[in-house]
Amino acid sequence: MRDAAAGPRILPARFGRRPAASRLLLLAVTGAACSSAGGASGASGAGGLAGAAAAKGGSAGTLSAGGATGAAGSSGSAGAGGGFANLGVCGRRGKATADGTSFDGFEERYLVGEQGFGSDVCVVRFELKRVGEAPAGCSVCTWTHLVEYGAASVTTDTEGVCAKSDLGLDGAAITNVVGSRIGIGFAKQLGGAHGSARMTYNSTTASWDVTGNATWTETDKAFKFDYREGLCNYGP
Repeated sequence: MRDAAAGPRILPARFGRRPAASRLLLLAVTGAACSSAGGASGASGAGGLAGAAAAKGGSAGTLSAGGATGAAGSSGSAGAGGGFANLGVCGRRGKATADGTSFDGFEERYLVGEQGFGSDVCVVRFELKRVGEAPAGCSVCTWTHLVEYGAASVTTDTEGVCAKSDLGLDGAAITNVVGSRIGIGFAKQLGGAHGSARMTYNSTTASWDVTGNATWTETDKAFKFDYREGLCNYGP
């Protein structure tokens, strides 16, 4: 038992409260770091999961049927989470038969419920076929193609969340995707932990970007990719 005459006990600095000025400085630095990270990646922010979903931007720019658009991907999120109460994960995945001269497959734009741990609540599939040569410059790619989004089909739409979500895939948005074009490629080895990946051409920056994990086998020409773009909100 501590002797009362010994005076009040002084906690070591690591257990005590920080001075008010230090706490304010720490909060300012932390807030600035979060804001910077959210701006750079378009995925995170100081508002927690909902803020991350609201800050999420589109993916790599696409090429329109007439040429480069310079616009970001079509899955940009609505402000402040679009007012939707539920949190999920949005992404793109697909399969194709591909090699150095051909590409014939599909891409699915999807939303997984329950913060990405649930089941699909929205899946919209687009045919994806080669229409020409992709822009040059992907030095890590085994092959590249200019592909065009074709016929679309909604395979999953739980309670209409394809439209009522940050995906915003209503009829008009789906129609807008059909006919657009994008440069796509496969990189067998990017080094380190990256492994093999899908590459897409970003017309805004005129560069090739990593957009998802991917596999491809030369013997059967089977190409497969999955790209989780990040958190997104959905209704109803």
